[in-house]
Amino acid sequence: MSTDNFRNIAAPENRRVERTDSELRTVVQVKDHDGESWKEVVKVTTVSRNGAGFSLPRPVTVGRLLTLVMPLDPELRAYDEDKEVYPVLGLVQYCNQGKVDGETVYHVGVGFVGKQMPESFKADPTQSYRISGMRKDGLWEITEAESQFKNRKQPRYWISLPVTISLLQRAEQPITREETFTKNIGAGGVSVQCSLAAGVGDKVKFACKEIDFYAVALVRNRKVTANDSPTLHLQFIDAELPVEKVIASRTARMS
Repeated sequence: MSTDNFRNIAAPENRRVERTDSELRTVVQVKDHDGESWKEVVKVTTVSRNGAGFSLPRPVTVGRLLTLVMPLDPELRAYDEDKEVYPVLGLVQYCNQGKVDGETVYHVGVGFVGKQMPESFKADPTQSYRISGMRKDGLWEITEAESQFKNRKQPRYWISLPVTISLLQRAEQPITREETFTKNIGAGGVSVQCSLAAGVGDKVKFACKEIDFYAVALVRNRKVTANDSPTLHLQFIDAELPVEKVIASRTARMS
């Protein structure tokens, strides 16, 4: 894909990998059911090594692959660190309708799966996929899905928030806490990269000063990957994260 769309675009400022606020743009290319393709140059609202969020003027199907090309910081790349732009396939994780300045848009989140197109995608660009694991380079592994995905009742968003996680322990034990970032968020829960010794069934305190949100959460899952901190999947107890407030705040910053 041509790099002409990226002329006069400033390189994104250096950030820690965990933070996903972004000032860059990407070319998004989608292939339709009729074999035709369309593309848009859009602003990336959030980005990390394994995913990105942005808005499109038309909907895309959850579970489908689309192509992105962007001048991503080398520290966030899994390959092509010395290239001008970073081509990567994204698996659509959510697509939610919203309004920006009175216009209908679709907030989209994708997980990065690399640049090698599966043979099944070459044969049928409308093939649906699902995440089956994570590779050592931080990108997602995928496999073909037998049917179309159904939207979650509470969708997840690829948004990174600075948070503090505190492990609730017995009174005589010292409090252990860790400052980290969310990997994705939803009204009912989040996933965070966290090295605390919290197992499935444990309770933690979740604090996010940025949005003035504090809650107790239950550890629903703990995933460990090589050369990286564990990922905790947390479910809030008697509280809901104000997702719309977060999205509105991030969208206002990018406008």
